[in-house]
Amino acid sequence: MSKRKHKSVLRNKGRLLPFIRFHRWAGLSSFLLLVLVSITGIMLNHTEELNLDEHYINTQWLQTWYGINMPEQENYFKLKDDYFAQVGKQFYFNQSRLPDEDSPLLGGYKMNHFIVIGFKNALYLLTHDGELIEKIDGEKNLPFPVSRIGLSDIKATSGQLILEVDNKYYTSRDDFITWTEVHSKQFYPFLMDTPDAEDKVFYRKIYLGHELTLERVVLDLHSGRLLGSLGVYLMDMAAVILIILGLSGLWIWSRRFRKKH
Repeated sequence: MSKRKHKSVLRNKGRLLPFIRFHRWAGLSSFLLLVLVSITGIMLNHTEELNLDEHYINTQWLQTWYGINMPEQENYFKLKDDYFAQVGKQFYFNQSRLPDEDSPLLGGYKMNHFIVIGFKNALYLLTHDGELIEKIDGEKNLPFPVSRIGLSDIKATSGQLILEVDNKYYTSRDDFITWTEVHSKQFYPFLMDTPDAEDKVFYRKIYLGHELTLERVVLDLHSGRLLGSLGVYLMDMAAVILIILGLSGLWIWSRRFRKKH
């Protein structure tokens, strides 16, 4: 090889060297993020098969990172041997979780065939085993917002269910299909219970264990939002680096290809 060609080769290598180094270090630095995005993307594509929305994260530091704390709303009451608890919007019959309800729990009572549970904006009809039969709300003609719920007689066996709404009283005589205003002076509202410390700790643990789903964590890992706005920009930067890697790799390859031909 002549000295002129040798110098030309060295000169070309010298020009390519910074791009090759950048290509190498950019690839290494973005490799972990690429693996993370790939794994989380595969998981999100199979959310239903993996039941990501049914698995919950109980790690305390991660719950703290997400700002998950005990809510202000905690309501409890007991009907014979059954316990009802509302923590935040989560509603429980003994240890079984029922559909969530945002409005405050006001009380309830047991009828012959089902249990009636009253909230500010809804009634839940449950079997004696705690299964939800029906939710009755404003769309089903329920008067609301309910301030108190109770009976027209102090004896649960003979009294009718009474709802107090805006200082007016309503009852239903057709299994809660329609409601009629009544002017009865007898009204015995249900009273909420104060749970003992053990029960309160128990339901608080359940609440914290059912707020943060695995799906949410995986989604935030995939988008970078787990680290807030910094994580989003980090993922954006990784995407830009991958684009640059592809373009710079193509440019380096084309330079070498032209020299060979």
